Amino acid sequence: MRTALLFISVVVCLGAADIPRTFVSEEESDPIHSAIIRKEAWTLDPARRLRGEAEKRLKEGPWTVTSERPEGVDIDERDYYSEAPYWWPNSEDPSAPYIRRDGQTNPARFTANKIALNAMADAVFTLGSAAYFLNEPRYARRAARDIHVWFVDPNTRMNPNLDYSQAIRNTNLGRGAGIVDGRAFIRVVQGMEFLAQTGAWEARDETAARKWFEQYLHWLTHSKNGEDEKRAGNNHATWWTAQVAAIASFVENKTEEQAAFDYYRDHIFARQIDANGSAPREESRTKSLWYSAFNLEACTTVCRIAQMHGVDLWNVKAKNGASISTVIDYLEPYLTDPKKWQKEQIIDYANDGLYFLAFAGMGLKKPAYVATFRKLEKPEGAWLALVDLIVGRWENSAHQTRH
Repeated sequence: MRTALLFISVVVCLGAADIPRTFVSEEESDPIHSAIIRKEAWTLDPARRLRGEAEKRLKEGPWTVTSERPEGVDIDERDYYSEAPYWWPNSEDPSAPYIRRDGQTNPARFTANKIALNAMADAVFTLGSAAYFLNEPRYARRAARDIHVWFVDPNTRMNPNLDYSQAIRNTNLGRGAGIVDGRAFIRVVQGMEFLAQTGAWEARDETAARKWFEQYLHWLTHSKNGEDEKRAGNNHATWWTAQVAAIASFVENKTEEQAAFDYYRDHIFARQIDANGSAPREESRTKSLWYSAFNLEACTTVCRIAQMHGVDLWNVKAKNGASISTVIDYLEPYLTDPKKWQKEQIIDYANDGLYFLAFAGMGLKKPAYVATFRKLEKPEGAWLALVDLIVGRWENSAHQTRH
């Protein structure tokens, strides 16, 4: 009991500490934390869901890229490795380069490291968030352990690059397109920021984790794969920009942070979106609605991070007059009823990324977007529990202001 009380006091004392705020501002997190303690009605359900997810994560992991390795691939055991999802072996010649079948996922590809990365990212985010908001030191200790194994321990830490991500068998060992796997790191850094706010993270591990991300950021912005992804011209470039923005924010690299915001304004949004709000590169895919929404999720991620740093990207307009509102208005009818979509979508549409409606609604001061987010069916998970808490605080604040 004394440990828990001490933990609570540390959280309160450190609430205003100089900790990076990548996705959730101090003006949001502190009132949400206080409201949860007071058990205000709008916090009860998302806090319950957050606690439930955290309890699950306590029993899982830790994860590492070293625990399962691909056969016949000669790389360091600490290198992350994954294989491109839409590439298949040539049935006539197993030694020939694989063949691309867009939208058709090859179930035989190596996925162990990607599964581990996503699980680790979810755990660190969930446990870090729950440790801060729910004042639970058990969650903090477990989050710190997961971070130590993946990012710090010299025997198990992942090498800070994605050189060997989304490889194509018999063609290459990795490519720029694999950097999209790293979008999971955005939630990792948010979990780490919440963990840092608890004061329960050992300083040497925090320093080591930040060093890892400094190295990864340098790789993102200086490697050939990073340069290829940056110039991809579609959702890959947008997610590259989102990663750079998030990680630069986390390690407090103002130069790269501003460069990411500028690149979004001048190259990403300006060159990807047509006047009617469509994204032609995404609509050319066999899962065109999914990729269109996926790209929009990345756009709103960049805009949200920029907002946390006092930079308005929500109101950026392309030369053709399109804005992010144009994109949302274009896609919204199909997000609420995917059967209306007339372009190619070879599988049923499902997306847990619809939180972009909430962040766009708050960023643009358009409650209708938030209302759409509220009414759409969404999967469970700690990330959406946090989004619901942020939305609840925003709605509650607006109500108080009006009255």
